[in-house]
Amino acid sequence: MKFTILAYFKRLIAAIIAFFMSIGASTPVPIEKPAVDTVESYNEQTADAVLKIGTDDILYDISDLLFGLFFEDINFGADGGLYAEMVANRSFEYTELAQNDALYAYSSVNGANLFVETNDIDGALNINNPSFVKVSNETDVLGGIQNRGFLDGMSIEEGKSYNFSVYAKSAQYMGNITVRLVVGDEIAAENSFTIESQDWQKYELSLTSTKTAFENVCLQLVFGQGEVCFDMISLFPTETYKNRENGMRNDLALMLEEIEPKFLRFPGGCVIEGYDAETAYNWKDSVGVDENGLPLEFMGKYGDVAGRKQGINLWTDIAATDDPHPCFMSYGLGFFEYFQLAEDMGAIGVPVLNCGLFCQMRGRGPVDMNTPEFEQYVQDMHDLIEFCRGDENSTWGKVRVSLGHEEPFELKYICIGNENEGDVYYERYVAFLESFNEAKAENPTLYEGIELIYSAGATDATHGAHYIKSYEFAKNYINENGLTVNEFAGATDQHYYNNPEWFLKNVDYYDADNYPRETEKMTDTHYGGAIGVFLGEYAARSNRLEAALAEAAFMTGLERNGDIVKMAAYAPLFGNLTATHWSPDLIWFNNHQVTGSISYYVQKAFSNHQGNSLLKTEFSGAEIPSRTLSGKVGVGVWYTAAEFDNVKVVDNKTGRTLAQDNFCILNKRWNWEDQTDNQFKIKNGKFVHKSTWMEYNDHGASCYFGMNDWENYTYTLDATKLDGEEGFFIPFAIRDNDNMLYWNIGGYQNTVSCLQEFANGEKTGQIPGTVRDFVCETGKTYALKIVVAGRNVKCYIDDELYVDFDWDSDCNAKVYQVVSKAENGDTIIKLVNVSDESQVIAIDIEGLTNINNTLNVYRVAGDSLDNDNILGQEEDCKLIDFTIEVPDTSFNYTIPKYSVNIIRISEND
Repeated sequence: MKFTILAYFKRLIAAIIAFFMSIGASTPVPIEKPAVDTVESYNEQTADAVLKIGTDDILYDISDLLFGLFFEDINFGADGGLYAEMVANRSFEYTELAQNDALYAYSSVNGANLFVETNDIDGALNINNPSFVKVSNETDVLGGIQNRGFLDGMSIEEGKSYNFSVYAKSAQYMGNITVRLVVGDEIAAENSFTIESQDWQKYELSLTSTKTAFENVCLQLVFGQGEVCFDMISLFPTETYKNRENGMRNDLALMLEEIEPKFLRFPGGCVIEGYDAETAYNWKDSVGVDENGLPLEFMGKYGDVAGRKQGINLWTDIAATDDPHPCFMSYGLGFFEYFQLAEDMGAIGVPVLNCGLFCQMRGRGPVDMNTPEFEQYVQDMHDLIEFCRGDENSTWGKVRVSLGHEEPFELKYICIGNENEGDVYYERYVAFLESFNEAKAENPTLYEGIELIYSAGATDATHGAHYIKSYEFAKNYINENGLTVNEFAGATDQHYYNNPEWFLKNVDYYDADNYPRETEKMTDTHYGGAIGVFLGEYAARSNRLEAALAEAAFMTGLERNGDIVKMAAYAPLFGNLTATHWSPDLIWFNNHQVTGSISYYVQKAFSNHQGNSLLKTEFSGAEIPSRTLSGKVGVGVWYTAAEFDNVKVVDNKTGRTLAQDNFCILNKRWNWEDQTDNQFKIKNGKFVHKSTWMEYNDHGASCYFGMNDWENYTYTLDATKLDGEEGFFIPFAIRDNDNMLYWNIGGYQNTVSCLQEFANGEKTGQIPGTVRDFVCETGKTYALKIVVAGRNVKCYIDDELYVDFDWDSDCNAKVYQVVSKAENGDTIIKLVNVSDESQVIAIDIEGLTNINNTLNVYRVAGDSLDNDNILGQEEDCKLIDFTIEVPDTSFNYTIPKYSVNIIRISEND
């Protein structure tokens, strides 16, 4: 390795001069900012940023469904969570996946014998509920069965009542069944009913607790000598959300209601896909069907929870045989309850249907489109529409009516598939779309106003090639069939979970320059365009304030582009600390407490104060200049043996050689640093990685050299593949071990050349706009060249240009804003300060002639990016509100560091 000596002398001289110039220099006195929430006269010179608002200059209407909720049965969000049922495994349908199999969560009281009958179909409650328990008490004392509940157990409160129900029968015992709530050995509530038949009958009663307890609580059913059969043992708090029978846990549902969601997407998510048909959520099972797939009538009623077939949740461990927290789907929270919940919250339901594809990352293959099985998936879409809109004389409408909802459910969108992608999805979406359009032509009234939602896959524009392919397919299909965009899809469902930096970097994701509105420009950028956007799932991968601020900044971009962004929802919704499948989550709960994350309060703030129309603004002063690409360079491989030679780095401006190495000195690696393994050796004048093996990691096997401040340089080297699966993995612009760019040559099973980014420890997929077919040949030497200029990267193989890409800017502002007009005429200013100091904003509002000088302010703020709301503890950050007084329509206002601020300005009557 030979670094140019002159460069070192220049740095040394510069350092010496800087040192002597600093001696005796006076320390600049920082300008003292006004205290937070200070209001002063308008003065652009003393402000950090200037915001000019034209209240009469409306740019366009914002989607009235913009901010809503997504519910998936993950982290026990349904059974054991939002669904208020307190009894786990109430129908004895748990399988060998669970601890104690079909008796999961149950135990004997006073030595009673418990036996789950699984083969007595004629004696079962119904075909969907074939298992039941036989409890035999042979003692002289009361004996029976008890249930401990879900997760951290049942909780009860003194003075609160609970609704108990059970199906029971007995040929031997005709007498009292005592029902108790017990805390350890103490009875907290007790009531009884009398067995009256040897056939199944439903018995109901109420229990009122005399104690408050959050642990060691059980529900008991005990009786004298004899044998009794039980099924569907159930206990609900009397106080459910909106006092619904078979309802939701009130405290959790109120947290949802307080967001004021405009829509509720359900029930997934991955639970829709499943590993296979057995583990995929089936909406018809959630209302009960018979062996012919038609609505099951049970005891004179359609849709009864006792007639719904239990499912296996994808999020459970399907390889387990003794799981202490197995995850099944009772379907007590089914499609009827989802639509009812949405309606109760003032939202619309947005259902998701399986399109004949199981989870493309971990499930079995797709359902053959030329089979009755696939036709049934399509038919399920039509039957769902009838369920929502049909009358009592229709096959599926009568189920809704039987459950007590005579009026139709509001239905505007149906999502076809979840995170599905590729040709295997596109052809299935078309099958659904064409069947939908045929049915709509035959029955326009039933289908009026409904649109299908099309999946963009499981990644965003910057992380995966399938994303833009979804737009390429859509554009071709639209043009070939003479459709409008809305005739193809009402929206495209996008999901992404990225680090906070990504969200700050992509606040302009849906700006028209990135996401054009014209159909003919749909594929002009790697972001796509033209199709309305349903951001069905997103989160910044943390519950800390840092993530919430990044999400808030990104949400200003969503609202600013509310003409094309139709809906957006954080995900997942619920998390618990006992058995977590995924985090972060918006709301955390246990058996008696609930806490909103900081992100929850951000979602609440934006949704509570969503505007109707976007106002034109000019915002200046908060910008942060983008950092040019800079850093070290290196070599690397991916399960490949290779050798490198003639490494050279040249300054683009001066032509001066910054460093070079021809590896002429055996085993002298000079300044080369190992990134991952130490298998690189100098041999025969080459830098060699002789093994095709490597310990798996996102960096491959790589090492690097150079200076962190290198920028605007050309990096050249020769590379030869010796053996192995792929090609070369060349790092450059290396700032540190967690931040760099890679040129992947012969990657993805030796099929492509592309760029990838390693940002804050996370590696992207193939960067759209950099992907090109390439096969790396064994034994061939390639001349590689990477030219870094500002934020542009050009990559050449044997002097042929393979990549010409402009890197997106980093976080480009200290403060982000969006200003809108509310339905009541209020002007709503949203300001998100992501910086570590307060910011003085000079606000100039034009067009208001009779301002109410008292402004309402709503804020989520903290003192550290590490702030986090922990379940059971005082919350670090929550939504607060207060008022400020302003002199007129122009004023300076100081907002705190790390804060989300919403200012509502009204006019006097």
